Amino acid sequence: MKRGAALGVFCLLWLCLVAMGGLGGPSPVSVPEPSRNFAATIVDQSGISSRVEKFSLDGRIALSGKVGIGQVSIDFEQINTIEFILDDKELNAKVVLADGQPASLIVDNALTCYGRLPYGNFTIGVEDVRSITLHGRVKE
Repeated sequence: MKRGAALGVFCLLWLCLVAMGGLGGPSPVSVPEPSRNFAATIVDQSGISSRVEKFSLDGRIALSGKVGIGQVSIDFEQINTIEFILDDKELNAKVVLADGQPASLIVDNALTCYGRLPYGNFTIGVEDVRSITLHGRVKE
């Protein structure tokens, strides 16, 4: 009986220790390397702004989404600002193009924004973003 209780305690203790393996904190943030280096200011839903370089959306340097039943992709070179609005479970992107013209499209709310801050890598889900201002290409 004692041997069975000791084995049970050992197994319980082992499970607890193994489960603690993930308590080392968050994993490092990795940022994909975009084909062109764009600077952007990302404002999250709480109003905090972060200016990043090497900005991309899922590693791409274009905003893609639906216009009606069609698809559109707008290169970052052509975008000034993007404002995200969640409406009826769809994420609308209100875009102001570089020439001042407006554009509106529905984007996938599972997109991820990536960038590099002066002190580390940055990532945020687009559903947590209020707006993005693109500052153009960074001269390297």
